Amino acid sequence: MNGKAGTTAQTTRERQFDIDGLCIHAREWGESGVPVIALHGWLDNAASFDALGEYLDGCHVLALDLPGHGLSDNKPAHATYQIWDDLLVILAVADAMDWDTFVLLGHSRGAIMSMLLSAACPERINALVCLDGLVPGPLPVEETHLQLGKFLKDYRRLGERRARVFKSLDEVVAARLQAMPMGEAAARKIAERAAIQTEGGYIWNSDPRLKAASAFKLGEDHLRVLLSSLSIPVLLILAEEGFARYTELLDLADCVRGASVKRLPGSHHFHMEEAAEEIAVLIRRFLTA
Repeated sequence: MNGKAGTTAQTTRERQFDIDGLCIHAREWGESGVPVIALHGWLDNAASFDALGEYLDGCHVLALDLPGHGLSDNKPAHATYQIWDDLLVILAVADAMDWDTFVLLGHSRGAIMSMLLSAACPERINALVCLDGLVPGPLPVEETHLQLGKFLKDYRRLGERRARVFKSLDEVVAARLQAMPMGEAAARKIAERAAIQTEGGYIWNSDPRLKAASAFKLGEDHLRVLLSSLSIPVLLILAEEGFARYTELLDLADCVRGASVKRLPGSHHFHMEEAAEEIAVLIRRFLTA
């Protein structure tokens, strides 16, 4: 990054929290200022916020490895990874930080979780920043039984799956690029935190059950009620080659009263790539307005 953001890079630190028997890891920037909890996307981890956290001066940023991701523990065998399951974990981390109120900064799946928590507990959330995500695709109520069936089949199958072994970190990066279109540098940043080296090679340290279908998905009526209930400042930053392409989801975003919506060039992981600097500026302005 050049000096356009007008900041000095903040030092990155590692944190750990014991939350209900799970070890939750995090990356941290800043020591004072606006408290911000950052939530990554599906199969990403806290390293996805490196390009933003270092330059959000005036903020105390804590980017979590959500359960089953990055360096954090997997959930026990009986637990699930529905989008609302981790909301208690987020609140517990905030309590451990002595943050009565805080800002949520979410990308993709993390943005969906941030929206849900902001709607459910507005007394804890000062502002919401969503990066290329806000709501999941709604499910027609007529498909409820089919969705539940997919979940049951997937969860049993994936719970028994053995981790794939890669010969090198480069192979891990290549697999990540195949699963999610993004820049090579961004994929490597995520892989470096997610990959564990073993005697036989590298394995991706995320819970295979994360790939299971959800047991239940919200319908359009649910989403409209949740979005309409948001009473805090909301900044939605969209990638032109990402969320901005889905008109159905953009129509739902109109339910958020007074939201500030910005569109920037780039793909779904634009916050890790060329747009990161401009995104950092937009967030800083939004939080200090």
